[in-house]
Amino acid sequence: MNERPEQRLEPGHRLDRYELLCPIAQGGMASVWLARQHGKHGFEKLVAVKTILPLYANDLRFQQMFLDEARIASGIEHPNVAQILDLGEEGDVLYLAMEWVDGDSLSKLFRAAEKTGQQLPIGVVCRIVADTCAGLHAAHELRDKSNELLNVVHRDVSPQNILVSTKGQAKLIDFGIAKARDRVAGDTSTGLLKGKILYMPPEQAMGKPVDRRADVWAIGAVLYHLLAGVPPFEGANQLATLHVLTGPDQPPPLPRHVPPQVAHVVRSALVKDPEHRVPTADALHRMLEAAMSSSGNATLQTDVAEFVNKALVDRVEARRKAMDLALEAAKHRQKLQQMLKPADPDSASGMGQPLRTRAAAATPTDPVSLSAPEPISEIPSAATLGSAAVVAPRTSMYAPRPKRFVIVGAVLGVCALVGAMAAGVALARASARHAAATAQPLEAPAETKTGMIAAVPPPPPPTATATATAAPPSTSRENVAASATATAHVVPPEPTAVHTVRPHATARPSPTHASKPIDDGF
Repeated sequence: MNERPEQRLEPGHRLDRYELLCPIAQGGMASVWLARQHGKHGFEKLVAVKTILPLYANDLRFQQMFLDEARIASGIEHPNVAQILDLGEEGDVLYLAMEWVDGDSLSKLFRAAEKTGQQLPIGVVCRIVADTCAGLHAAHELRDKSNELLNVVHRDVSPQNILVSTKGQAKLIDFGIAKARDRVAGDTSTGLLKGKILYMPPEQAMGKPVDRRADVWAIGAVLYHLLAGVPPFEGANQLATLHVLTGPDQPPPLPRHVPPQVAHVVRSALVKDPEHRVPTADALHRMLEAAMSSSGNATLQTDVAEFVNKALVDRVEARRKAMDLALEAAKHRQKLQQMLKPADPDSASGMGQPLRTRAAAATPTDPVSLSAPEPISEIPSAATLGSAAVVAPRTSMYAPRPKRFVIVGAVLGVCALVGAMAAGVALARASARHAAATAQPLEAPAETKTGMIAAVPPPPPPTATATATAAPPSTSRENVAASATATAHVVPPEPTAVHTVRPHATARPSPTHASKPIDDGF
C-alpha cells in the first residue's frame, strides 16, 4: 500500500489552478467540491472537483479506480455525460476536474415531488431517461486509437448518478466502477458486489460476465421506479432483494395511468435473460421517443427545466445563496492574502514606483534638467503596508524635476519674498513709531490723550542715559509742557534722542516677525 499522509481539504485550498470553494456532495469513496478555475489574464470558471476521501487516500486500489474513471470518462464527449476536464495531483491529493452542473440528482427530484404529494409527469420522466440513454450509448461506443471498442459498461446507472440541470438537461456521472477492456485496476467485481442492487441486472448480481445490456436493464429499472414509485424488485433486505431478483418472478405491472406504449418499453428492458433484452441503449432511446410521441407525452428539454425549477425551487435558491457566500468568502480571503503579502521596497505596496519615476520623468530635452537623473538602483525608497511614511529619493539641488514642480516652486518663492518684504516694512514702521514716541515730552498734548497714542501701552521707563538726553531733571512738569507748546513748530527734536533710544527700545517685536530663515518649501 502506498502510504500517504492524510490531507484535510478546506475552502480556500488550492489544487494547482483550482480553488476549492465549498463541498457539494460526498459518496462512498469520494467527495465533490465546487471550485473555481484560475487562468491567465484573469480568466475564471466554475468547475466541480472530485477527490478521494481521506479514509481511502492511501489505498492503492482506490487510486487505480480513480485514475481509471478519469481515463474512461474523459474520452466520452456527449452533452448527456458530465465532461471530465482535467486530472491532477497536488501534494498527495488526486483530483478530477469536471464540468459544473447547476442542478440536482434525479433521486432528489423524485423525493421533492413525493414530499408535495405529486408524481413526476410521465413526459418529464421519459425525456430524462431517453436523454440518459443517449449519453449511455456514447459511453458504450467508446473506442481506442485503433478504433476498437473498449467495451465500457457503467454498472452503476441509478437515479443518484443522473443529474438534471436547471436547464432540463440530463447528465450521466460517476464511472468509478465502470468495466472496460484495458482497465488498470482490473475487474472490480471480483469478490465484491459493485453497484446498487435495486437497479442491478440478475447476471451482475450473480457475478456473471456483463456487457452493455446490463446498463439497459438498469435504465429500465430506473424508469420503472420513477413511474411506479417503487423499484421493480425489492425485498425486506438486500439478501431478500437478491433472492427475488435472481428468481423466476417478473416485476409487478405498472400503474394503470402509465400509457401502454411506455409500459411496453419498460418490460422490454427488464427481461431477465439478456439474450431477449433490448440490445443497446440507443435502441431503448428510440423506443422511448416513439412511445412518448404515440402516447401524447412528447416533452422537450425546456419542459423538464420548467418542472425542475418549480419542484426544486428551495434547493435551487439555497444552492445559489451558498455559491454566492462561497464566492464572497473567496474574495475576502484574496484581499487578506494581499494585505499579508510581504512588502517589496520597490513595488509591493505600489508606493515605491512613483518615487522611482519622479527622478526619471525629466528627459534630456527638458529645459529645467541640469543633470542626468540618478541611477534607479541608488535611489533609496521604502514603503510598508499600513504605513503612510515613505522615504523620498535623495535629490541634489540640481536634480531634474517635472515642470509643474518648478512652476509651483517659483510661485511659492515669490509669495515668500513678498511676505518677507511686508514683514520688513512693518518692522521698520514699528521701530519708527517707537523712536518718535520716545523723543516726545513726557506729557502728550491734551487732544492726543484719547487718540491712537492713548490706546497704545506706554513704553517701559527709559534708562538713565535716555532720561538725561530727552528731558533734564531740573525742568519741571509745567515748564516742559509750556516749552513743548511754544517751540514744537520751531525747534526740531535732537537727532541724538532718536539714535540714543533705538538701541535699547524695549518694544516687543510682533510674533509674526520670526527670526529664523524663511523656508520656500524646496
